[in-house]
Amino acid sequence: MTNGLDGKVAVVTGAASGIGAATARVFVREGARVVLGDINDEALGELVADLGDSAIGLHADITQEEGVRSLVQAALDTFGRLDVLDNNAAAEVPEDTGTSTSGDEAWRRTFDLNVMAAVWGARHAIPAMLASDGGGSIINISSGAVRHPTATKAAYGACKSALETFSLYVGAQHGADGIRSNVVRPGFVLTEGVREIFDEEQQQRFADMLALGRVCEPRDIAETVAFLASPAAGYVNCAVLDVDGGGAKPMVSW
Repeated sequence: MTNGLDGKVAVVTGAASGIGAATARVFVREGARVVLGDINDEALGELVADLGDSAIGLHADITQEEGVRSLVQAALDTFGRLDVLDNNAAAEVPEDTGTSTSGDEAWRRTFDLNVMAAVWGARHAIPAMLASDGGGSIINISSGAVRHPTATKAAYGACKSALETFSLYVGAQHGADGIRSNVVRPGFVLTEGVREIFDEEQQQRFADMLALGRVCEPRDIAETVAFLASPAAGYVNCAVLDVDGGGAKPMVSW
């Protein structure tokens, strides 16, 4: 892709690190101007300084509607339009321990982080996109936890599944308005946090099990998001894209 986002304005949530930061860099490389939201002010400031005049950063708590609305308004006030919303921010909560042990507060906070933030994003971004020449692209970042349950984090997996369904409804209801809505479902990604947990030997053992022979980097997800944001994906709507390198190698059959 070469300058596939020239003239576009994008909002990226959870932009200070990991997939969000990688996406911000790819968006700017492709010609977009970006509004970046996060609660990590220090990391966000460093990223914005690195990206230059094409980026602004805001402290934004996406568990509150006002935090999401402020990002959309900043795009309009600073750059005059909005074309892309990347609902990237997500988090698990420590209290999400299991199907029978997670309390109501763990479920509600997980729901706000992973579902309501996207609901509020659509609520405010869609009118702004319609006013900006009547089109746009919304990308929602899901998780392999939707299909591969683990010993904990039931609320997280269930809420990511809800996010995927919500995304399909957005695309179905607004596709005729020129607004596409799609989902990127990453597998295991080597973010900063993951690198702190697994040493290089462990990372290599995991890579050896994968079909592509390497572990996904944040940039791999970012490039897919940029494609979905661009005119090159103009007929891609209501899709859920697994970006996991094909998963694990197939078992040998005797």
